[in-house]
Amino acid sequence: MMRRGLLQLAHTYKPEKHDIAGWFISEKLDGTRCFWDGGLSRDVPTDHVPWASTTDPKTGRRKAKIKPVATGLWSRYGNPIMAPDWFLDLLPPIPLDGELWAGRGNFQLCRSICAGDTPDPRFDQIRYVVYGSPPLDRLFMDGEIKNANFHRVIRYEEIRQLSDSRRIEFHYIEGWDADFDHELFLLEEHIGIPFVEDPENPGENLAFDEDPDPPVQILSQTLLPVGEQHARECVEVFLKDVLDCGGEGVVIRDPDVHWTPRRTTSLLKYKPFNDSEAVIIGFVAGKEGKQGNVLGKIGALRVRWGEVEFEIGSGMTMAERALAEDARDYAAAHAGELLPDWCDGRHLKRGQTVTFKYRELSDDGVPKEARFWRRREGVE
Repeated sequence: MMRRGLLQLAHTYKPEKHDIAGWFISEKLDGTRCFWDGGLSRDVPTDHVPWASTTDPKTGRRKAKIKPVATGLWSRYGNPIMAPDWFLDLLPPIPLDGELWAGRGNFQLCRSICAGDTPDPRFDQIRYVVYGSPPLDRLFMDGEIKNANFHRVIRYEEIRQLSDSRRIEFHYIEGWDADFDHELFLLEEHIGIPFVEDPENPGENLAFDEDPDPPVQILSQTLLPVGEQHARECVEVFLKDVLDCGGEGVVIRDPDVHWTPRRTTSLLKYKPFNDSEAVIIGFVAGKEGKQGNVLGKIGALRVRWGEVEFEIGSGMTMAERALAEDARDYAAAHAGELLPDWCDGRHLKRGQTVTFKYRELSDDGVPKEARFWRRREGVE
């Protein structure tokens, strides 16, 4: 059976690789990814919803904790989001793909509001910012979702049966030829907010002002110029404007490509990374995994950055992950554990200064998405 995800995900934009002339660009929101099923599952027991995550992917058994009743709002991993009724009543009877968002720089606040087992009274601080209305037959196309957080087989016929059994008004696009322009027209019809910025001035206007109304809105899209070099220059201008206003990056999408429930190069994310230096204070033994077998090697660096200690697990080559000969067997027998002081790397050593890249800081000052870059020049 075909492998798929629940929602469409983006690859990383690389200017030297991707041609994006004539595409849409918009602000990348740092919120909670959220799918609204048009009301199909609202008030339905979660166990009865064909795409709900009810099985622990690690054990294959039923989850110990499942929210009993669905709201129609779902996380990217198939879990109900417990929004209050007044908020749900504002949502149109069409599928929506978007982000629950509490404003720039408020990621932790948004997560705390949206992750509860009961509706949070602070939900009036949340906006649902929508950037798509996927065709039903693509959204629920047959396939298997299987990752570390979510395992479920999706069968379109089961979704059609649920739709037929629900006595609600429900509209959707159906057809494999539907593209992003079709989605935007449906959104405009049901939400009624203009969505395209002036194509001659991309980046001049950002996605949002700070007006908290309305609670449900379409994410503004700007059409990039048709010349590739001009389009790339406009991406950089737009990104800078977003960053200057406290945003985290941009998303670029092809208006002519069909929505698909997997990671796709027709949807690209672009956000900057900072770099800094930290001192290695330890090593975590590697494991066998889908990203490569690092058993008996360095799985992650334990580093100190100012007053903060954290781990860096990505960015190292296999050669850089090599441990000293006397530490290999111990590391293989203690996969995932912090190694004792006598275990050292072949190339990377305790006390050595390394440069790493990261996206931003969490609320408690820890670098997000930290990635090893290189050993500091001149340091052995």
